[in-house]
Amino acid sequence: MSKWMLSVLAVLAAPALAEQAEVYLVASVQLGGSNLAQSIFLHEPQITTLEACQEAVRVGQRDRDWQRYHHIFMRDRFQGFTGHLDYRCVLSTQRFSAWHDRARYNHPYLISIDEQANLQVERISSQAQCATRLKGLTPARQAISRCAVGNQSVL
Repeated sequence: MSKWMLSVLAVLAAPALAEQAEVYLVASVQLGGSNLAQSIFLHEPQITTLEACQEAVRVGQRDRDWQRYHHIFMRDRFQGFTGHLDYRCVLSTQRFSAWHDRARYNHPYLISIDEQANLQVERISSQAQCATRLKGLTPARQAISRCAVGNQSVL
C-alpha cells in the first residue's frame, strides 16, 4: 500500500479513535440534605470494561485500600455533616485532566449518566446556574443528572 493511501486511512480513522469510549470511575460525595456535591473522574488505562471497574470498586470499598482508582476524600472537611459517597463506573468519550486531591473544586458541572452507563459532562458557569439548568430538563433527564463541582477540566 502506498504512503499516500496509508495517510488517507490514518486521517479517516483518527475521528473514530478519538470518539472511542473509555471506562471511568465517577466518585462523588454529596453533603447530606443538600444539593452540594463534589465529583471526580478517575481513569485507569488497564481497566477496560465496566465489570473490571465495578470489581475494583468492590475491592476498594471492602479492603478500604484503593489499589486501583486511588483517591481520598477529605472527610475531616465534613465534620458535623453527613457525606454520602457514590461510585459509578461509566463509559465516556470525554477526557478529563488528572485529579489532584488538594486542587480547588471550582469547576461546576452538570453530570448525566444514562441507563447504558454513558457519561456526559457539561461545564456550567456556576452552581446556581447548574441547579436552574437541571430544573429545566425533562423529568427523564433530571432523573439521570446532577450538579457537582470538580477540580478537573474537561479536555
